[in-house]
Amino acid sequence: MIDLQGKNDLRALSDIVRDIRSQSAGTDFMLVGAAARDLLLQHHHGIEPLRKTTDVDFAFAVPDWPAYIALTERLIDSGFFKPDDRAQHRLLSRRGTVIDILPFGGVESAEAQISWPPSGQTVMSVIGYAEANAATATVVLPGTVQLAVITIPMFALIKLFTWEERHWTQPRKDASDLLFVLDNSFQIAGLERLHDIAPELFELDDFDSDLAGAWLIGFQARLVIDQHSQRTQEIITRASMIVERETDPNGPLSLIGEVEARDPERARRKLGAFGNGLTRVRKL
Repeated sequence: MIDLQGKNDLRALSDIVRDIRSQSAGTDFMLVGAAARDLLLQHHHGIEPLRKTTDVDFAFAVPDWPAYIALTERLIDSGFFKPDDRAQHRLLSRRGTVIDILPFGGVESAEAQISWPPSGQTVMSVIGYAEANAATATVVLPGTVQLAVITIPMFALIKLFTWEERHWTQPRKDASDLLFVLDNSFQIAGLERLHDIAPELFELDDFDSDLAGAWLIGFQARLVIDQHSQRTQEIITRASMIVERETDPNGPLSLIGEVEARDPERARRKLGAFGNGLTRVRKL
């Protein structure tokens, strides 16, 4: 449990969570996206993000579309939120904060995609959401409000998939978020667990604490997938294919190229170490 009750600048988020919970009828939900990144990196680990967000994304485990529609209608009817005409899954809080209400679970296809009703034309991948929801971090906000938050390892894994899905239309954002996590992975993950998980990595001639941190982030995401997924092979195969392509020195290197990294080779190696952790390969 992460205690952030003393963070007064999180009171607005606490109010939003309280308002949602009062109307969610016990529906399971978690904080995802950049707001989760900021909550854990900035407020818990003391790492200032390169870009800040004012939007807040929540992912809800729902059995079907009628349950999701009923949820959004309750939120709006409560008077705590109002619809945002720019997107059907977007609401505005009492203070004007943009809130995205993202469904997963019973509304997913076999490929872990959702097609927004009624047209079904807008498709979004939610691969990894169910697994992330099974292994969230519990954060206590001001007012003793508890909130389930996606963990950093699962945030990184989902960012990899999100980047693949939308980098042609929304470049830089997802790549920047993923590489920022990997740049700070040593501080986020620490290396205490590495002694128990893969002590042989410390014996490598080219041992590097930053690469080891990225490896550990990947390995921790793999643990979640192994423990909570019904499609482990699909998820790991898809992730490793992206990493292999984007770390191939003779490949496109599109992901790294989007963020204009100060040291592209270093970024490539961190992404590779993350992929090795995901696939349980004991090398950096």
